[in-house]
Amino acid sequence: MLKNTESTYGSVAKWLHWLTALWILAAYVVILYLTGRTDQRPPPGLNYHKVVGFTILIPVLLRLAWRAINPQPKHPDGMPRWQIWASRLSHALLYFLLLAMPLSGYFGNGRGVDYGAFQVPSFRDTRIAAWIFDTFGITYAQWNDFFDTFHYGIVGPYVLWVLILLHAGAAMYHHVVGKDDVLTRMLPGKR
Repeated sequence: MLKNTESTYGSVAKWLHWLTALWILAAYVVILYLTGRTDQRPPPGLNYHKVVGFTILIPVLLRLAWRAINPQPKHPDGMPRWQIWASRLSHALLYFLLLAMPLSGYFGNGRGVDYGAFQVPSFRDTRIAAWIFDTFGITYAQWNDFFDTFHYGIVGPYVLWVLILLHAGAAMYHHVVGKDDVLTRMLPGKR
């Protein structure tokens, strides 16, 4: 079953969910490995992290498109209203951060992303960057400080992980305490 139903996610949504999760994990593993090997900032090999991180946009955009054209499974019967609200809010924040993290990394990146066969130019070398800097009277250093603080100082090491842990914790709570299908309907192979 490719599409979602009222009671479960289809295989496309499941695979995009788990692919995104693995891609996020890969981006963190790469940057932790690179920064753990040297005190140099930026660390040599940073482009590996940039490639993995920027490429996360592909499954995330596919997930958002798929979500837009597929009905979402209903919440379990009897689920308290506050949990439904918390679920919607946490999912909205997760999707926002899944877009904001790769974009903030790119916006604060002075060298672009080198895929070998092609290169995504540095944001500061684009026309839109020139327009933003001229229109708002800011320098690239000011722009870079904001996005570096967002990406490396606040969201990357803290906020995103808190949301991921809350997301996984809520799924486990529903499975163990609520004894409903919130977790199992996102597992591959389950119907």
